Amino acid sequence: MQNTLALPPPAAVTPRLSPLEAWQKLLAHLLNRHYGLELSDTPFSDDTVIQEHIDRALSPMDAINYVVERYGLVRTDRTGFSITEQEPFLTPTDILLARHATGLSRVRFPAPATTA
Repeated sequence: MQNTLALPPPAAVTPRLSPLEAWQKLLAHLLNRHYGLELSDTPFSDDTVIQEHIDRALSPMDAINYVVERYGLVRTDRTGFSITEQEPFLTPTDILLARHATGLSRVRFPAPATTA
C-alpha cells in the first residue's frame, strides 16, 4: 500500500498589486494611523504624484516626511504628544509596522534616503 499525503486546499490567490496600488495602500494606512488624514487630503490623491515618487525611486517614508515638513503636520497617534518633545516624522519602525499591518511585508519599496 502506498502512503499519500493529503495537500491542503489551495488558498485563494490574491492578485499582485501594482507598485502604484501598493504605494496607495501603504500611504493611506500611514496617513490615517499617524496623522488622521485620508489619502484624498494630501497631494498623494493624485496618482501622477505617487508615480513620480516611484519613478524617482523615493521611499514612502521620505515622501510622507516631506509632506509632514512642508505642511507642518502633527502626529496624532502618540499619547501625550508635545510638539516640543517629539518629532512628527515617520521612522523606519513605523514603515515596518505599516507594511505588516497592510500585508505588504514582501513588497519591495525603495530604501529611505540616509541623512548625513
